[in-house]
Amino acid sequence: MADQLLGKPLLKALNVTKSFGGGRGFLGMGPPKEPTPVLHGVDLVMGAGEVTGLIGESGSGKTTFGKCLLRIVEPDAGTVELEGRDWLAVPRNDLQAERARYQMIYQNPYACLNPGLTVGAHLRETLSVFRGIKGDEADRLVLDELGRFGMQDKVTSYPGELSGGEKRRVSVARTLLTQPALVVADEPTSGLDASVKADVLDAMLHARDADTAYLFISHDLDVIRFVSDRILVMYRGRIVEVMETDRINPELPHHPYTVMLFEAARADVPSEEELEARKGAQVRGLDLEVGCPYRPLCAIWHESGRAEGPCTEELPTLVQIHGHQQVACHVMAAEASSIEANKTTNAPGIPGDQKESKS
Repeated sequence: MADQLLGKPLLKALNVTKSFGGGRGFLGMGPPKEPTPVLHGVDLVMGAGEVTGLIGESGSGKTTFGKCLLRIVEPDAGTVELEGRDWLAVPRNDLQAERARYQMIYQNPYACLNPGLTVGAHLRETLSVFRGIKGDEADRLVLDELGRFGMQDKVTSYPGELSGGEKRRVSVARTLLTQPALVVADEPTSGLDASVKADVLDAMLHARDADTAYLFISHDLDVIRFVSDRILVMYRGRIVEVMETDRINPELPHHPYTVMLFEAARADVPSEEELEARKGAQVRGLDLEVGCPYRPLCAIWHESGRAEGPCTEELPTLVQIHGHQQVACHVMAAEASSIEANKTTNAPGIPGDQKESKS
């Protein structure tokens, strides 16, 4: 991945923010309401062919971020460059033509398929609209694409005749027929059983062009680990950890929220109702406009007795704690800094008194 990013990045998004709501109450009456922030200045840089996983619980802002990158939802602020172009400056009337290069696989394939069109008709329409290909050439490309997904015999089938996994494959095939440079895949395997999920993931990754980059959005840590080169962890519209795939290990240091995601994969975690009750009890009386927004649920902060300090006074930013890992956590950043200082102090051949005499 590092080599891919040495040149001009495929995607460069900086400080992307988004809020929803605001305005007035029912029928436009009543006092004005404050907008609800969903994204708080999110950054992402990707190279061609890279697969980046974005993970977080439902409501963390993952899907909104993906839609903002493609301008399916307009961001409130920030910059988005795609292949060196200012994507936010493209006139809205030109977006459809431009989106041939930048596609989204939606979470619900049922809503993306016309029940009155066959599978072949869906794919031929995609070729016509995005690549101007029709007739015999379109028929050939449709059969070739369906063959990569093992679905040539479904070319005359209607969506109602397909299984959930087959609908997912059709949705992915339509996307890849546009020959995109970037695909934002929003929970493309949600609701599928394990065997079908693996088949869809294999089909996606093997059918794509080597230069096609994926932003793979999911709340499933196992799926993200399987497909991604690196992983971003999002909590309440902020990236709290960035790591290479081989850093996904509960035995290694991780942001407390990432640890909670590890625990969520186990069967002995508290129920959703218990978590909500605990969260409500911890939030009461806390000012979450300052300090770390995760601290109501942070085991480290509660074990410290809710100590005053950076956790309650400063918003944490991403700090590198290992060669391929960054976290937004005051405690982990301080520990990493302390370890680095000890390494420098105890470096062989540079005694502490000699270092002081040279300073």
